[in-house]
Amino acid sequence: MKLDIEAIIFDFGGVMVPFNQMDSLKEQEARLGLQPGKLAETLWQSADWRLAEVGAITDEEYWQRSGARLGLHTPEAIRNFQQDLFRDAKADPRMADLVRWLQGRYRTGLLSNASDVLPRLLREHYGLGGLFDVEVFSALVGLAKPEPAIYHLALERLGTAPEATIFVDDYEPNVEAAAALGIRAIHFVGYEVLIPALQRQGVVLAPDTTTD
Repeated sequence: MKLDIEAIIFDFGGVMVPFNQMDSLKEQEARLGLQPGKLAETLWQSADWRLAEVGAITDEEYWQRSGARLGLHTPEAIRNFQQDLFRDAKADPRMADLVRWLQGRYRTGLLSNASDVLPRLLREHYGLGGLFDVEVFSALVGLAKPEPAIYHLALERLGTAPEATIFVDDYEPNVEAAAALGIRAIHFVGYEVLIPALQRQGVVLAPDTTTD
């Protein structure tokens, strides 16, 4: 028997905050003389990021190493680069409103591959502190998506079964890994597509929820 939905887990980057839409990313690539897409690859597909996202190195150590690869050799240069790069990084208000509506009706979770600085930024920069019932940050638990263990940990903290849980992520390998565990996984390609996908899974949304 198919269980009713009891919990919905969201990814952070690319879902709650649309990093891939930042104009500043393209601007920094041009300033550094990098090909389109190369900066994101350098920052978030590197061996150093894999260390940072499981807490093997701190966020500060990660940026020191990344800065050196990009020719940024002083703390001030790295700090200025970060400020310029993330100046457009804001939580999608539609996604925040969606999670607020779900509160009390479903268990909500945040499952993010992130360095140790994200819990603070979630509160101080993105205004998402306290929004989710459960938060699982890879650097704090020493596990990262798509490892099965981190999904099991999220389910354990939520207290829900895989088949009663929805997982939303913009990275297909993470979505596929969740689905392999029996979680109802949704590949996020935008808010407009997510809303009907949630409704097809039986999630009750606010009467005024639109995809405009």
